[in-house]
Amino acid sequence: MDEKLDIFTKDGRKIGVISKKDYYSQTEENYWIKCCSCFVVDKTSNKILFEKRGNTLIDSGKLDLCSGHVKSGELPRVSIARELNEELGIPQNISSTVNFLGDVLVDYSDLSDPTIKKNIKCITSMYALGIIDLSQIHIDNDEVVRYAWLSIEDARSFIENGMTRLPYETSLKRSYDMVFKKLDKFLNRDDLGIEKE
Repeated sequence: MDEKLDIFTKDGRKIGVISKKDYYSQTEENYWIKCCSCFVVDKTSNKILFEKRGNTLIDSGKLDLCSGHVKSGELPRVSIARELNEELGIPQNISSTVNFLGDVLVDYSDLSDPTIKKNIKCITSMYALGIIDLSQIHIDNDEVVRYAWLSIEDARSFIENGMTRLPYETSLKRSYDMVFKKLDKFLNRDDLGIEKE
C-alpha cells in the first residue's frame, strides 16, 4: 500500500492528502509536503551522525541526517521519532526527547542545481537528539550502508557545499543559520531537556 502524505500551503495550512507515489510523479501541482531531519549527537564527543543512504527509492547513495517524510496525520516530532527507530534502532523513550531546531522551507523549483527534481516543495522540521550511550544505536543496514561521526564544523561544511541530500543555496542560508545557531546551543548544553516547538 502506497504511503499517504498530507499536502499544505507554504504557510503550513493543510489542503489535502496525496499518495507518496503520486506526489513524486506529479508535474503540474506543486504542493508542499512535510519532512523531518535530525542531528543525532554523540554527547560525549559532540559529533554528529551522518549516514549514507542505502538502496532506497529517493536519494539512494546520498549522505544524510536521519530523515524521512511526515506521513498523513502524523506530527513531525512523531515522524522523526519513528525514523530514528526505523533507521537507527533508537528506542521510543529516547527518540521522543528530540529538540526542535526550526523549519527549513525548500522550494526545489527555485534551486539552480539542474539534477534536482523540480516539482517538490518541502517544509522540513529540523531536530537534534543527544545520545549518551552509543550502544543504543542499532543501524538498519537496508536503509543505511555507511555512517560517520562529524564535528559541527564538518557537518555544516558538508551541507553548505552540497555534499548531502539537504539542499543548500544562498536563499536558504538564513534558515540554516538559525538551525545551526540552535544546534550549537544544544551542543553546549549539559542537559537533554526538550525545547518547545
